[in-house]
Amino acid sequence: MAEASTFLAWAESLGTMTYYEILRVDDRAPIAEIQEAFHALSLRCHPDRFVDDGPDVTAAAAAVFKRAAEAYNVLRKPQFRQRYDAELKRAAAQQAGTAAPPSSQQAIRFDERKVEEKKQHQQRTLFMIASNPRAKQYAAKADELLAKGKLNDARIQLITATQNDPNNDELKERLEILEEALLLEPGDFL
Repeated sequence: MAEASTFLAWAESLGTMTYYEILRVDDRAPIAEIQEAFHALSLRCHPDRFVDDGPDVTAAAAAVFKRAAEAYNVLRKPQFRQRYDAELKRAAAQQAGTAAPPSSQQAIRFDERKVEEKKQHQQRTLFMIASNPRAKQYAAKADELLAKGKLNDARIQLITATQNDPNNDELKERLEILEEALLLEPGDFL
C-alpha cells in the first residue's frame, strides 16, 4: 500500500496534470495501452483499498481514481481524444506566447458532458437501441430503472438485454458506460 503522503501529494498535483500524465502514457499511446494503464492504476488506487488508512488517504485515493477514470473516458473515445489533444495544443500555443503560466486548467480537463449535452436531445433509449423483442423487454426495464436512479438494477437488466442481442455493439457500449458510472460510486457496484 502507498504511504499517506504519496496519495496526498498525488491528489494535490492532479490539477496540473494532463490525462496522459495521470495515466502515465505517451500522447501517441494506442487505446489498448491507455486501457491497460487505467486498469493498472485503478487497481492501485481504488478508494476501497484504503478505507483503513484514514479519511485523508481515502479521499486522496478517491480523487486520483476519479481523475484516472475521467482521463480514461476521454482518451479511449477517438472523438473526445481529438478534441482534448486540440485543446492541449491550443493551450501550449497560448502559453508559448506569454511568459505567465496558464490561467486556467481548461486544456488539462475535458468536459465531455458539454459534448454529450448537444447530443442529448437525439439520445436514443435502450429500448430504441435493442433490436429484438426479448432484448427490448429487458432494455425497457433498464430504461425505467435508470430513470429512477437505480443504476445497479438497470445494469443487471442491461446485461440480460445484451445477452439477448449479442451483436448489438451500441447496447454493449451503453452497458460499458453504465458500469463505468457505477465504478465512480464505490460500494454500489463491487
